[in-house]
Amino acid sequence: MWLYLYFPMLQLEGMTKQTVSGDFVTPVIIIDGRKNQIVQLNDAAQQRGIKIGMGLGTACALCTQLHVLPYDDLLERQQLLDIANMLYQVSADIVIDEPNGLVLKVDSMLSLYHDLPSYWQVISGQLAQLGKSYYYGMGESTIMAKLLAREHCNVLVLTPCQKRHYLGKIGLTRTSLDSRVVELLARTGVKNVAQLEQFALSELAKRFDTELVHYVGCLFGKLKETLNYFQPAEAFELTAPLLYEVEEMAWLEKPIEHLLSRLALFLQQRNLVTRTLYFTLALRDKEALEITLNSAEPEYKAENWQRLLNLKLESITLDAPVQSVSLKADALETQHVTIKISSQRSKVRCLRKDCGLFYVLSSVSRLCNIYNLQAILVLKRPALIATSHISRHSRVN
Repeated sequence: MWLYLYFPMLQLEGMTKQTVSGDFVTPVIIIDGRKNQIVQLNDAAQQRGIKIGMGLGTACALCTQLHVLPYDDLLERQQLLDIANMLYQVSADIVIDEPNGLVLKVDSMLSLYHDLPSYWQVISGQLAQLGKSYYYGMGESTIMAKLLAREHCNVLVLTPCQKRHYLGKIGLTRTSLDSRVVELLARTGVKNVAQLEQFALSELAKRFDTELVHYVGCLFGKLKETLNYFQPAEAFELTAPLLYEVEEMAWLEKPIEHLLSRLALFLQQRNLVTRTLYFTLALRDKEALEITLNSAEPEYKAENWQRLLNLKLESITLDAPVQSVSLKADALETQHVTIKISSQRSKVRCLRKDCGLFYVLSSVSRLCNIYNLQAILVLKRPALIATSHISRHSRVN
């Protein structure tokens, strides 16, 4: 089974979440210049009758005080990778579906979380920390899960009847099938995704080309999909785009706070620290302003880095308005964790409360293999304090 997460407002939310909410009573839209269509908009724009898919001219006719931004697929991809890096700490098999979707393999994680509701509780908890809008869908293939998520299904378990109902609402024009194939199917009376299930693959192969056979086979889990699994980043790098250009350092507090909090979470989940941070302020019509922070001791906490940065910013003046702020940390060090273990039946306790889950699991497993012990891991959320009862004469798999 596959879980698809669809994030329809990545770029816009990546900007507005970093700034004071009161600044955004102005209607804001994001335009895809290639199609001259609105792809994202805020609540203020919706209240004025503007909708996704409208052209710029129509939107401007509805609202004269409109803030227009160009769609940036690279920025959206970076936001998506940031979410994937976060979810990778609790779910191992992730596929990136650019520009705004993630696919998670569920089956392989149920042995750890025991059942689907427990797994979803962890995933939804991680997403709640990000504050991103999303829809989700579950299916026996990544294609089906994607179609259901983009239909705003938001149901984890569907009966066969419910599945046919949702798939029956999805027209073939909303699939990745070529328009020529869609037209041929329409001539035979097939106009929605649910109707594709009635065909055997052998029958399709006689009447249509291999594109449709492969699509239908993968859609209903009869053929294996070719997938490229996500590999987590080894360094932290994130950009905070600004909705408006900023001329005062004080107005950068929110985006910088956002970047530092994301860095702290990145490091904490991986049990890492760093001594050096690199900030880049992109300036209008000027070379970017580079700021390097150095700490005497390895650090990961956002508030400690914020204090160092505040001291640094006191001596800096802006020569031009700032358009975006980026943060990079690539000189990362492992934060050592002490785990006590004895030969008698006792407890193994991780002494740090903020270790990443996978780090604790691997550490306990490694120790139990060395000392020929068996561990029963108990996780106490949300702090992820790991406590394991151990006994001799059995190994952990």
